[in-house]
Amino acid sequence: MGWSRVPIRGMQNGYNDEAKRIDEQILRLFRERKAASGGKGLFPDMETIEKWASELELEVAEITFILSNLNEARPRRHIWEEPGILLGVLPIMKTTLEGDAEYTLTHAMQYEKLSIVTLEIKYLKETVGHVHLDPRLTLSVLGAAEYEVDSHSGNGGGAHLNLQFRVAPPLPQDIGSIQLSLVPGSSRFIGPRYEEVVLEQPVAFE
Repeated sequence: MGWSRVPIRGMQNGYNDEAKRIDEQILRLFRERKAASGGKGLFPDMETIEKWASELELEVAEITFILSNLNEARPRRHIWEEPGILLGVLPIMKTTLEGDAEYTLTHAMQYEKLSIVTLEIKYLKETVGHVHLDPRLTLSVLGAAEYEVDSHSGNGGGAHLNLQFRVAPPLPQDIGSIQLSLVPGSSRFIGPRYEEVVLEQPVAFE
């Protein structure tokens, strides 16, 4: 028996004709979308996404996740090669404000085979409680070469985060020859959302 026929433990395989019909329609539409894009990364503006979210009763994060995956024009690396020798540091220092957050691309560590780009995010709005930033964004690099970008690491917390992205091939020394932007990311799998329950009452054991 092939592994695909074995049900997931604790879950019955309830695949049926209706789901099969819908899946086939989705795959046919995906093929049409792929042909229409011509290999380019096409993405609607946030006004359109929010309109669809309201009309279709979906979350904005779900829509951006799905549409971002439609733009995967080529297989992505699951195992990255070694970056090679460190050649130097490339200053970028591009800062922009969007909403209540400040985004700064500070620099890139330049290796033989790739660059590691650092992004700093600061939440500027004053709040009464603690803030947890959940950046569902990835770096987009447009230029003469076809750049592949993947998340590398992240650290920080609260209202200040540092994110790093791997970019291959390495960024050119002339930053003016490329376009850098942040776009909705597709690397994070959207899981279920949970209601937060705070347990703070004193408990006595007798």
